[in-house]
Amino acid sequence: MKSYFLFFMGFMSLVLSILFVSTVFAGKAYDNQFLFKLKDTSDEISITEYRNLDVDVVSENLSIYKADYDTVENLMELGLIEYAEENALIELADLEMCESISISGEETKYNDAYFEKQWYFEKHNLLGAKERLGNGKGIRIAVIDSGVVAQEDFNSSNIEEGYNYINPDKTGNYISDNDTLTVRVHGTQVAGIICSKSDNEIGIAGIAEEATIVPLIVYQDGTNSLDNVIRAIDDAVKKYNCDIINMSLTTSAKSEFLQEAVDYANKNNVIIIAAAGNGGVTSYLYPASCENVISVGSVDLDFGVSYFSQKNDYVDISAAGSGLTLVGSDGIYRDGRQGTSFSAPIISGFAALIKEKYPYVDGELFLKILKAGSYDIEDVGYDIYTGFGAFDAFESVKFIEKNRDFFISPVYIDNSDIRIKIFGDGIFGNFIFAVYDENGKMKDFYTRAFETENQIFCESIERSLRKGEFIKIFAFDNFLSMKPLGEARIVESG
Repeated sequence: MKSYFLFFMGFMSLVLSILFVSTVFAGKAYDNQFLFKLKDTSDEISITEYRNLDVDVVSENLSIYKADYDTVENLMELGLIEYAEENALIELADLEMCESISISGEETKYNDAYFEKQWYFEKHNLLGAKERLGNGKGIRIAVIDSGVVAQEDFNSSNIEEGYNYINPDKTGNYISDNDTLTVRVHGTQVAGIICSKSDNEIGIAGIAEEATIVPLIVYQDGTNSLDNVIRAIDDAVKKYNCDIINMSLTTSAKSEFLQEAVDYANKNNVIIIAAAGNGGVTSYLYPASCENVISVGSVDLDFGVSYFSQKNDYVDISAAGSGLTLVGSDGIYRDGRQGTSFSAPIISGFAALIKEKYPYVDGELFLKILKAGSYDIEDVGYDIYTGFGAFDAFESVKFIEKNRDFFISPVYIDNSDIRIKIFGDGIFGNFIFAVYDENGKMKDFYTRAFETENQIFCESIERSLRKGEFIKIFAFDNFLSMKPLGEARIVESG
């Protein structure tokens, strides 16, 4: 009876394995290739005989392999595979051209030729943050993209060779001899937002011009597969020792192997930032919708959500992504670029500034810093359109400098609705919102009670504020002690 039972269980295991292959691989894999992981009990030597069938190592570190359907099916029948999935296609997260935007702000400007078109410096308060933090010196950023062409406006010594996963015989900055500029324009534009030299009368100003860029090439028209993204993430951590990973690319395929690579980077204190995607719908795109990835959506000059920006509950924060002027791989600057592809490197550049001064900051703390300094611009609190809102670099810096339990966001005014975001852990008791005039005289006050923890609170105060007025917030706890939490300044007037 026992032998019959064991035979039956073995037969059913084989049937289920075959059914599993058929179910998982029901779709159309890229180039008939599949990713798989061996069972822990499998002997690595067991697959040696399949090397001639093109079993490739995607990540030795993570024990991820790649092979065609027939090979994977054979390995499954032998009981060697723990899990397998289709190798998916990836796409770059940029769009067609739109109108460019020029603004004239009140802050001191850099003299770069196109700085007046970099409206995100003013709207995201980046100049004030850079004065407090630096230029990203010593921070290494993996740009997992289509390659980077060094420009006159770049610190070329800070652009490493990187690696080309599509054509390893070429250097990290080239894909092929006959298709170098049109493909590499995307990665060059992403890198330019981060590393262009500032205040040099040329081109645009970079956010973290002293950071080191490591171009890891995973994209070429017609050769854009997920396995190379996984390889690049793995190498960014263990081979290139990167602090930040920027991925301005997407796939609709949810991948356990991609998530495993992201988790590996996250455990090694690497901040992972990705473009939310440009479908303008609620579906999930990856890697932005992976756990431990900061998903960046796009806003326009008025801090309204861009029409194309993906809208789902994995979007964490939003940054400029419409009407941008960016450098091309041919050295020509082009107006009207748009896409979450370019929102992501704004956040990556800011992450480099933070990491330079505060090396201990990991992805979880960095997201908390972004939340604390964001403008609440759509639904009250978190929303699927902009995440926690449009980020404000200077307010985020103030949060980490104060390093306190509570943080009061900038005031956001929309007609008569005044929103104040209170962020922190262990919030309880009562809050007092005191309104002061421009001379510091208190004119009015409101009290609100909160009795929960680990939340982000937004409070509407039905009162019109005049320019020059400001609000101070105090905590009045259950022990009748007053704790000042700080001031919230007015950032817009409705």
